[in-house]
Amino acid sequence: MSGSYYIGLDNGGSATKCVIFDPAGRQISGASERVPVRRTGEGFTERDPEQLWAANCAVIRKALALSGLAPEEIRALSLCGYGGGLVMTGEDGNCVYPLIVSTDTRADSLLTAFQEDGTDEKVYRRTLQHLWSGQHGVLLPWFKRNMPSVLGQAAHILSIKDYIRFRLTGRYATEPTDATNTNLFHPEKKIFDPEIFRALSIEECLQKMPSAVLRSCECAGRLTAEAAALTGLPEGLPVAAGLYDAAACTLGSGILDDSLAAIVLGTWTISGHLTRTLAECEGQNNSMCGFLDGWYFSEESSPSSAGNLDWFVEQYYAKLCPEGADVYETCNERVSALDPASSDLVFLPYLYGSNSIPEARGALLNLAGHHTADQVLMAIYEGIVFSLQQHMELLYPGGFPSAARFSGGVSRSSVWCQLLADVLGITIETTECRELGALGSAVCAAIADGRYTDYAQAAAHMTHVSGRFYPNREKHAVYQKKYAVYQKAIEALAVFYH
Repeated sequence: MSGSYYIGLDNGGSATKCVIFDPAGRQISGASERVPVRRTGEGFTERDPEQLWAANCAVIRKALALSGLAPEEIRALSLCGYGGGLVMTGEDGNCVYPLIVSTDTRADSLLTAFQEDGTDEKVYRRTLQHLWSGQHGVLLPWFKRNMPSVLGQAAHILSIKDYIRFRLTGRYATEPTDATNTNLFHPEKKIFDPEIFRALSIEECLQKMPSAVLRSCECAGRLTAEAAALTGLPEGLPVAAGLYDAAACTLGSGILDDSLAAIVLGTWTISGHLTRTLAECEGQNNSMCGFLDGWYFSEESSPSSAGNLDWFVEQYYAKLCPEGADVYETCNERVSALDPASSDLVFLPYLYGSNSIPEARGALLNLAGHHTADQVLMAIYEGIVFSLQQHMELLYPGGFPSAARFSGGVSRSSVWCQLLADVLGITIETTECRELGALGSAVCAAIADGRYTDYAQAAAHMTHVSGRFYPNREKHAVYQKKYAVYQKAIEALAVFYH
């Protein structure tokens, strides 16, 4: 089996990626492709299903070509994808509606109604997870109220990862980490809970959920002839069930117990930790099944993340950069050159949703004529991390752990890593592999192939810490003063929205 290689396929909110790994977790090759998001109405964020499927096939073909490997040397494939969102297919397997991305907020007003009439609390008592507008638990009731004919055409209701796996294998299935992201799944009983469907008045949707709930590292099917022709991979290739992307990043980081926090900064800000008991999750916002049997994942998450920076860069900052320059590297250089104590600007990163005030939108406060574009940029960086600190405080009311493993798009930047360490006051660890969602998926593929017996053995061989960033205590003190001002800005924004 010395010629064994494993594919991790990652369908994120921003891009679709394919990475090929050897059994030691070393990246052999990779490819990425962005699929445009369509905003067809207020709060609508959608993708074309055939465009996304074509992108998955394209990145697999490209990664395989770049690797120089023969297709037969790929032993197994697995995948991950963003939590939430919604995919609905008909009996023929074709989507009856565009793919809904997890940043979709069309159902915000319905979410507010659920919070006010007690529905959210009823669901929380079953799942230990509050409803949010970009997931099945709110989107399906929204469709029933606003587009009942579309919901009526749907025969299968899926997450994005499970949809792509269906296109690869022809089999409908899910696994616990993604199933709990729907907020329709009982984390302890490991079933789609009829009581939740009744509470949301969507009883007819229960039969449309996947009936097969597999382990993440279990073979969920094999590559069809059609998918093999489109991807260049061999027909019959085993495809493991896979993971929700934050779970994949946690596994790819080598986190197998509750000693480390997991932090992801991508399309969403996600922080969480593994725990053995659901009781430890009570009072938290999101609780899900872990990839380890008998473990759960307590999570705080929101779209108050790097998407806010993307918007600012695309709309404004890219125009200030020299032609041909890497705009994000330029941003990092400009921010790292600034003294955090030199600016009192505050940015609330709520362009795509808030983690503090329902229905709030982004805001830049304290802006004066002497402020520069670089200082606005620094405020955006800081606001994203301050929002993360709010999540961490909810997860760890007794104090943060000594270290966290960091993943997501911006984890490639030493500037972001150091900023996290300085703001949170803890050690930030990174790994050799920066595509941790894909690596976590490849770990599942290697176990499904029989290369490794379990997660512990696979992680020992495939995950490796490469960097540690230690907090600067002087900057930490400055940032905590700025964080106090950030909290006052939230209070001010609450007055506006109320």
